[in-house]
Amino acid sequence: MSAELLRNELIVILGLAVTAVASEPATQPASRPAAIDWAKHYYRRVEQFERENREKRNIVLVGSSHIEGFMQDRLLPGRRIVNRGISSDRIGIGERGVLHRLEQSVFDCNPGIVFLENGVNDLGELWRHGTPSLDEIEACYREVVRRIRERRPDVKLVIVGLFPTRDRFAGLKPLIVQFNARLEKIAADFGCPFMDVYAPFADDQGLLRQDLSRDGLHLTDAGYRLWADMIDRTLTQLGADQLSAAGSPTSRSAR
Repeated sequence: MSAELLRNELIVILGLAVTAVASEPATQPASRPAAIDWAKHYYRRVEQFERENREKRNIVLVGSSHIEGFMQDRLLPGRRIVNRGISSDRIGIGERGVLHRLEQSVFDCNPGIVFLENGVNDLGELWRHGTPSLDEIEACYREVVRRIRERRPDVKLVIVGLFPTRDRFAGLKPLIVQFNARLEKIAADFGCPFMDVYAPFADDQGLLRQDLSRDGLHLTDAGYRLWADMIDRTLTQLGADQLSAAGSPTSRSAR
């Protein structure tokens, strides 16, 4: 099976779509809503992170499905990257989420640069159920950033805004716009670079561009390539060109 087909199959299985199951995150698989026990998937991924952390890496991608579906070996060849994405994950309100796995997903990864992209699943819960509030989501996000900055002030932390949505997820647009403004403020407050992925991915109506959207929420291969180019430029600006994987070419022309 080609890498492309393998990635598509993985994303279909782990893709998220809004469902009516109140006990699960706002974005769940559209095609196989009962296919995955998200709690078990979360803990399996965390155990995998603990095993992988024995190897030293420098660039850490942390988030939910957008991150887990990011095939760094193909999209950013030559970069020393560990993927710490867990599909359906939230920022940490409750017993699971990024806040509760910082050891395995950041601190144990020998990080030099961290990209944090998370929040849409929390906004989906707010959109669907009216809770948690934007203030609660922001407070938890700030706590994640505070812990990383206080414990590893040497690490460059890039806060990535939320992507636009479309079609059946278009209703998230007002919340995403509001929360992105809050994320930019968090980045400024903690002295972190902010990566705006809304404008480059939005059409003239402020929705996720059709050619970059697989299901109104997740990215197509073209979407991932656009994002990879943005990450690559940011890494160069942050002086990360020396963080290439051992024995790997530094050129990323294969994309």
